[in-house]
Amino acid sequence: MSLVNKLTPINLLEEKRKFFTDENYNPQFVYEEKPAAQILYKHGYPQTKYLNLAQTILEKAYYQRNENELNELKGTLVSQQKVTQKTIDFLDIYQLKNRFKIIWSNSFVARTTITADTIKFKLPADFRQQDLLGMLYHEIGTHALRRINYEQQPWYKNKKKYGFANYLKTEEGLAGLHSLFPLNFQYAYYSALSYISVAFAQQHSFVELWNFLKKYVDHPEKRWAKTLRKKRGLEDTSQPGGFTKDLVYFEGIVKVWKYLKQNDFDITNLYLGKIALEDITKSLKMNPKFKPLLPSFFVVNKEKYASTINQIGQKNMFNQI
Repeated sequence: MSLVNKLTPINLLEEKRKFFTDENYNPQFVYEEKPAAQILYKHGYPQTKYLNLAQTILEKAYYQRNENELNELKGTLVSQQKVTQKTIDFLDIYQLKNRFKIIWSNSFVARTTITADTIKFKLPADFRQQDLLGMLYHEIGTHALRRINYEQQPWYKNKKKYGFANYLKTEEGLAGLHSLFPLNFQYAYYSALSYISVAFAQQHSFVELWNFLKKYVDHPEKRWAKTLRKKRGLEDTSQPGGFTKDLVYFEGIVKVWKYLKQNDFDITNLYLGKIALEDITKSLKMNPKFKPLLPSFFVVNKEKYASTINQIGQKNMFNQI
């Protein structure tokens, strides 16, 4: 059973109905198999230094703005048809159009998910001009290309044998930076809010987290999804705690930005495969002549890439950590 399935309550819809009938009700979840504490906390615990920075970023982003106003800064809404076509066009840059099938469904939880051969979009379409491009840089320009390169490496499907570290923080950190790349408003407030929400969940109930998020997330369905992500894994959500995976997005952005700053904003070695920063040297030694497939937004103008990523880090004060 996958980790996502393990952490998905089998009575989710029933408890959701109860909650929306009474927003003071803390859901009582039942799982096929009760998740162990080591699963819930395998990604660690919130750290004060990241928490303080995340709070600062959130305050700056939301200063005299609400969620709708922040969304409008990303441009006008884009139709489902245009999202599909832009995705196909972007895949075509890398000759990947025939590898990936595109599926739309209102049953998907995440807005976008990419696997080895499928890109899933949640209905109704909810992309604006700039964050559509950010999504393509994130999902295809980062996740898909790192996977394509990984498949050509001698450690493909053998990472445990060679002692490779968990790559998730590096993977999501790089993807998170790239999703900010095409935006005019480049505060990392989305991952910052996620970080703060995980920390809040460790000390508060489902209802308290739901109320905390009201200030930042107007839409009830989106707020439910965010609250559930942080409190999943618990049976009695009136208790503090929950799954801490969402810490990796914000910590990853900061760590990857610091690596890039120290390496002249050259992303080449980050595209050797799905690897952590710690395994770059090992990867180079194992396959020194490998030339990774790199994203067009880096290859076409490396100076613009360097200056934009540097600017994102300075704006978000990543160098404070």
